[in-house]
Order: sequence, then structure tokens, then C-alpha cells
Amino acid sequence: MEPISIVALSNDHYAVHLATMLFSLFENKLPETNYQIYIIDGNLSLENKSKINCLLQTYNTSPTYLTVDPSIYKHAKVWGHVSREAFYRISIPDLLDRSIKKVIYLDSDLIIKGDLRALWESEQLDKHFLGAVEDPVEFAGIKLPRGYKYFNSGVLLMNLKKWRKYNISSKVLLFINKYPGKIMWWDQDALNAVLYNKWFPLDYKWNYQVFRMGHLDINPVIIHFNTDIKPWNGETLLKEEYDYYRNRLEW
Repeated sequence: MEPISIVALSNDHYAVHLATMLFSLFENKLPETNYQIYIIDGNLSLENKSKINCLLQTYNTSPTYLTVDPSIYKHAKVWGHVSREAFYRISIPDLLDRSIKKVIYLDSDLIIKGDLRALWESEQLDKHFLGAVEDPVEFAGIKLPRGYKYFNSGVLLMNLKKWRKYNISSKVLLFINKYPGKIMWWDQDALNAVLYNKWFPLDYKWNYQVFRMGHLDINPVIIHFNTDIKPWNGETLLKEEYDYYRNRLEW
């Protein structure tokens, strides 16, 4: 069975939360599932890399670290709890070998409660550039054409083959540089601006956004703590899910 390519990103501020997410990912996979982990390196310290490596070695795997030229995103608008490294996911198709045709991108403020094979094998991806979960945001910096929905960029099933063929990363970067005043929700606004009619919706269970979906009756596979209030700095819905893995993590 082919390994599932997982891409995440982190700087030192989020390193322990990335490790917590990866811990939950491997603890809840099926025995026959293999994950290949790629980490976009937001200037992680050697100490934090060593800790992440040790964690993954317990699952007989090791991460591949990817480097982005930060000057590419020097015009990216940053505010609040999100750093410039968040934009680095846009470069994923260019960072990975062209033999890798698709990936699952995962934010660091997630807890994974189950196996991701079903997400990986979503048949609709062949016809789209992206699979994602709708974000019922009340307002965004960009205005999409009538009838189109806005997606959350915390969990992305990416068709890298199509991204490369149509130079999607370059188009998203062009939007960032040309319309900085229109961007409110960081990389997410730019991705939606370019891909608003090129993605397909995933079931909410693949990106259960606790701040906006807490009222829904969903059994989530992926829990997303998607605001500046995180389980490690305040009280949030399903905080106990994060604490369960963080408290067991050797860090």
C-alpha cells in the first residue's frame, strides 16, 4: 500500500504543537497505513528538530525537512497569532519532488483522531486542484463571486500535478503581492481568491473547526483549534483532546 504524503510546517513557537499533532496522527492510524512526513522548516532549532525526529523514530519513520526562501513572502500581510510561515504551504508543489503527485497538508493546531486513508483516496481530487472543508467565516478580506463557498486552509488535500501544470503557486503569490490590502485571513484569502472555483468540499469531519462548528453534531476525524484561543493558552471546546496527547508527549 502506497505511503500517504503528509506535509506540515512550523517555527520554534509551534514546534511542540506540531509534535503533538504528529503524535496523535501516528497513535490513531491503522497498522497497514504508512505516512511519509515532510516538514516545512520555519527556522526550527536543532533541539526541536531532534525532539521531532525522536518522536517519529518511535514509529519507524523520519521526517524530510523542506526549506523556503523567506524573501518570496516578504510582502505577505501578517497580523495576530499567525506568522509569515503560514504562507509557506503555497510553495508545497515546488518543494517536493515531481514524482509526488498529491499530499495532505496539516496545520499544527490539529488533533488527528483517526486514520487518513479515506481522505487520501478521495476520488474527486483527480478533477480538482484541491479538496478542503468549508469555512463558515462571517467575513473575509476577499469577496468571492456569488454562489461560491470559502474554504479553510488548515487541512488541504492537494493535487500537486494540476498545481504544477497550471502554475497555481505563482498565481497565488501574484495575488498576495498585487492585492495585499484585500487579504485579511492570511494565506487562506489568497488561496480562495485563486482557487474559489477549482476545489471540492470535504466532509466536515476532516476539519472540524471548533470555533465555528461547535454547534454541529459531528464525529470529527480531525479537530482544528482555529482561532487565537488555543488549548494551550486558554479554554476552548475539546481542549481535553489536545491535552490528552500533549500530556503524554515527551518534550
